[in-house]
Amino acid sequence: MIEAGSVTEAARRINITQPAASRLISDLEHNVGYALFRREKKRLSPTPEALALFEEVDRSFIGIGEIADAARDIGNFRRGSLRLASLPAMALEFLPRMISRFCKDKPDISISMQIHSSQRVLQCIASQQFDLGFAEIDTEHPAVEARLIYGAPMVAILPKGHTLLARPNLAPQDFQDENFVSLGSNYISRRRVDAVFFANNVERKMQIETQLSMAVGNLVANGVGISIIDHVTAFSLRDRGLIETRPFLPEISYNYYVLLPSHRPLSRLGETFLKIAQKNLGQME
Repeated sequence: MIEAGSVTEAARRINITQPAASRLISDLEHNVGYALFRREKKRLSPTPEALALFEEVDRSFIGIGEIADAARDIGNFRRGSLRLASLPAMALEFLPRMISRFCKDKPDISISMQIHSSQRVLQCIASQQFDLGFAEIDTEHPAVEARLIYGAPMVAILPKGHTLLARPNLAPQDFQDENFVSLGSNYISRRRVDAVFFANNVERKMQIETQLSMAVGNLVANGVGISIIDHVTAFSLRDRGLIETRPFLPEISYNYYVLLPSHRPLSRLGETFLKIAQKNLGQME
């Protein structure tokens, strides 16, 4: 069916009727326990699981019994692959933890992850070559579906023992003349932070800037200044005992989106990974 392109052509190649070929497909789906083809306007399109099974069979020239085993393994998430692209804020700490948990009981799946800016993540997903992208930008790109999976205010981060830790939350005025470690000027979150301080007429000492929020956090941990960064990175660093955090008012929103290729469905393996990631994001406090 995948090679033939249609049920009719597949039936012709194996010398059976089209209804008989359709019944064979239905029987196979019933036996493996999940859909292998999507029915759209009287046409069948292979699901990601069907393509994974086809590649397994094509690569190995395996027999009928092994095909059934491979199909069950794919259905039970014991085989398969995921290609991820992510912004550094999630790729350097959070996603490695999620991948470790996800792969713990799935030794035969493969996951690759590339780390890029949010704009580059968008391009990766638009190419339809990646399964999931994590970014801080929404999009109306016709080849990409964007879902908001988590949103939280940015937080102030300080080195241990800093005098401002005596306050339950921090405002722009608390940063007056403080050494401030900043993200690069091309980041959306940097521009939002700068706009708040400009609106409140507060001057910070902008001595150091870097491109990664994780690097900002480690610079703060080493006592070179204070900063305001995204929620996920801040709490990862805090939980490792490297920094302290405080709420910052007025709130500066920071949203995390998952980007999906709009021209092909996400595999069941990908949906499961996404649910785990979203659940753990919601538990961060």
